[in-house]
Amino acid sequence: MFEDQIRPLKIDRAFRVSDGKPVEFEGKTVHLAFGISMKWATARLAIAFTSSVSKPPQGVCLELSEGDLLVNGSRTPGVCLWADSAPPVVYLEPLIKPTSTSTLQVWNCWRGGDGEAQMWRGNAGLLVDLNPGASYRFSCSDGTGQADFTDLIFGLEIQEKTGDPWLEPLPPRTFTLGADSTHPRSADA
Repeated sequence: MFEDQIRPLKIDRAFRVSDGKPVEFEGKTVHLAFGISMKWATARLAIAFTSSVSKPPQGVCLELSEGDLLVNGSRTPGVCLWADSAPPVVYLEPLIKPTSTSTLQVWNCWRGGDGEAQMWRGNAGLLVDLNPGASYRFSCSDGTGQADFTDLIFGLEIQEKTGDPWLEPLPPRTFTLGADSTHPRSADA
């Protein structure tokens, strides 16, 4: 067979051989999905879309192994966020039992011609850059055509959860007896 007639290996075949573990492709480590260990209720996730091609529409899927994600007021174990319809930054809250550690799985997807989410086919995969401070940059190739890791680029940051003082109850005040009174007095009065 002539060398120019040999089809280039698609990434999904390499993933089948590796049982879904990361593979080397054109000198880069490519992931089918990327797992991030999460501890209970100490963080929120910020997904920021940097760029994406419009055809086919690109998305990111997130799923917890234990617990749920709170997304826009709805509780779900997993979600797909579409770059063409989501806000530029999406905040998610992991809802995990206090005694649990969960793994957040992240992978890319795209909308097929029938409108259904497609993933893990052809040249689909993601490159992952870890930045200091629990911040990740994902460069994704959808499964259509040649591998192109600029089809979808997004960041994921694990942020310390901040409370809204208007929504959270105030901590109970401590009271002491004043020297000149028989009535309790607030310690901060």
